[in-house]
Amino acid sequence: MRSRPSYCLLIALGLLAAAPTAGQDKKGDKAVPRVIVVLPLAAAPGATTRLTLRGLKLDDATDVQFADDRVTVKIVSKGKANVPDKNPDKVGDTQLIVEVMLPAGLPAEPLPFVVFTAKEKSKPHKLLIEGTVAVIAEKEPNDGFKQATAIKLPQVITGSIDRATDVDVFRFEGKMGQKIIAEVVAARHGSALDAMLTLYDSGGEQLASNNGGAEGVDALLEATLPRDGVYYLSLIDVHDAGGPTHIYRLLVH
Repeated sequence: MRSRPSYCLLIALGLLAAAPTAGQDKKGDKAVPRVIVVLPLAAAPGATTRLTLRGLKLDDATDVQFADDRVTVKIVSKGKANVPDKNPDKVGDTQLIVEVMLPAGLPAEPLPFVVFTAKEKSKPHKLLIEGTVAVIAEKEPNDGFKQATAIKLPQVITGSIDRATDVDVFRFEGKMGQKIIAEVVAARHGSALDAMLTLYDSGGEQLASNNGGAEGVDALLEATLPRDGVYYLSLIDVHDAGGPTHIYRLLVH
């Protein structure tokens, strides 16, 4: 039986993320489980959340352990996963479904976890922890201005670009001189989404656009609103791709 305190110590020292030793062969690397993305990307403290871990060799998992040993995990199922774009290294070809109970009071910062098999363990992957900003889920259809999902700032929206050429549009009220920041959290945590954000005024005029911020390909848009009124924010995949692993969290404030 593995000791949870010893695992927490390893994470604290950064040893689980260490590079393979010189004597480790390629066959051994292929046997190591790897988490690519967690669906959804975040969970709320004080509640039980069902998560789907997608990656490689996860159908061999025997245990999942978090850096905080108060977290409890129950493995629900494991097996092969559909690979829509035939690129398992990007989206994973196996999945592990778990129920995770997070204790109340966890800080709103990424929480590392590791997947164990009988002989190997994955490198740490991070689950995002919900904070105090209200969270809503995007609702389809929301592909245009007339169908846009209404949001109130500040707001976190969880969703996905679930098919090719999908567009998610959000509507909010703004004031002249108000500075708006919209940030996508996706690719940096394993999502296949290469996001682009575009801001429009009520007449459909484009005011700002961005498809890559400081965190790789995750979009980060900043704009000062020119007048009082309704504004629209659209989110797409820059390659017009989409699928079950093109998930995102969008923070607008």
